Amino acid sequence: MMPKRFSVVFAARMALACSVFQFASPLVAQWDDGPGEVPYVPTPTEVVEAMLKLGGAKAGDLVMDLGCGDGRIVVMAAEKFGARGVGVDINPERIKDAEANAKQAGVTDKVKFIEKNLFDADLKGATLVTLYLLPDVNLRLRPKLVRELPSGARIVSHSFDMGDWKADKMVEIGWRKVYLWTITDAAKKEFGEPAGVDGEWVFTMPTPNGDMDAKLTIKTEGKKLSGNFLFAENRKLEISEGTIDGKVMKFIVKRDRQQGGVMVYKMTGTVDGDKIQGTTETDMDGQPITQNWTAKRK
Repeated sequence: MMPKRFSVVFAARMALACSVFQFASPLVAQWDDGPGEVPYVPTPTEVVEAMLKLGGAKAGDLVMDLGCGDGRIVVMAAEKFGARGVGVDINPERIKDAEANAKQAGVTDKVKFIEKNLFDADLKGATLVTLYLLPDVNLRLRPKLVRELPSGARIVSHSFDMGDWKADKMVEIGWRKVYLWTITDAAKKEFGEPAGVDGEWVFTMPTPNGDMDAKLTIKTEGKKLSGNFLFAENRKLEISEGTIDGKVMKFIVKRDRQQGGVMVYKMTGTVDGDKIQGTTETDMDGQPITQNWTAKRK
């Protein structure tokens, strides 16, 4: 156990080191996939039924609707097709609506609804996944679906496709389109990895004074990496000397100190799908400090 005086000094230095970014922790909550990123637009009943028929919903299936809204797809899957169902939505009001609809339909023993970011959904056991999202959200979600769903599982999307992953089948209901894909070993090999690390991430670094959160934007060109951190009150810090080799990235972040001089932060990270695990090293008055950080794809 370190001496009390040393522990107090160390904690103080840690807190001071954290002030490099000088921001408040509530910011990250504003940057998740919260209500509003995908507008809530209910799917018409005839399209819901067409989606479930195209996906071959049946007793024994576990139908998972990502961005479930009022739960109408999951409820119909249980009520009309005899399947079990799980609905995932980040909006607590939609979850309440879905639970009420399930109760009214008498299928609460077959379905459940989870308040969660759809990118964090546990797809284990799902045999049919339904979507009514947006084109860019489908593409961001695609690697997760392909990695985590078993071969033979089906994906059905209302209105929007999956880019260069061509659908097995497409049907039209009036002016609306519904797409079907089946997970195969070939699809897992071709589409199971995210398209690099370019884009926006939610950065979090635990500190003695609470989590430090920021929006991290990354851009790569070959093995060169650039980007920036955007913190509370629109404070921005640029990445310099960035490189990426395989799944390992290294870069520098600098900030002017109020008392003069420049703080230099050497940062490394390892990419694991839609997450990055990293460390930050700096020197505070001769005391080396190492802190862990994580980032999640936005």
